[in-house]
Amino acid sequence: MDYLIIDSPPGTGDEPLSICQLIPELEGGIIVTTPQKVALLDSRKCINFLKNLNIPILGIIENMSVLKCPYCGKNIDLFKSGGGKKTAEEFKVPFLGKIPIDIDMVNSTDEGKPYISQYKSSKTAQVFSKIVELILVKIK
Repeated sequence: MDYLIIDSPPGTGDEPLSICQLIPELEGGIIVTTPQKVALLDSRKCINFLKNLNIPILGIIENMSVLKCPYCGKNIDLFKSGGGKKTAEEFKVPFLGKIPIDIDMVNSTDEGKPYISQYKSSKTAQVFSKIVELILVKIK
């Protein structure tokens, strides 16, 4: 296996602690947050949790950062914007990028089809690719 990615619930409960204890050779953790204050509270706890366990933080990703209006094309900050980057700067950890809300992602996951393979040329796919490149550089 090259990589094992575990998506755990927000916060620092039993699940993340068990994972960290069961896999002692963790190369790092990635914090995924939405930009609003309440989500960032959990993200801050998670950063401190990983630091206390001496697990490198590969970076923070801001998910659902913006929605492009399908009618007028303007960006809508449903959950505000910039909270992930601000938190990364505050804790001096890398900011990996902002993933927009994309209706095609919703549809492809509902269909059980990988978004990236279906929408390779989309802006969202380009954002994902850039984030993956940044992560690969950090773990090599």
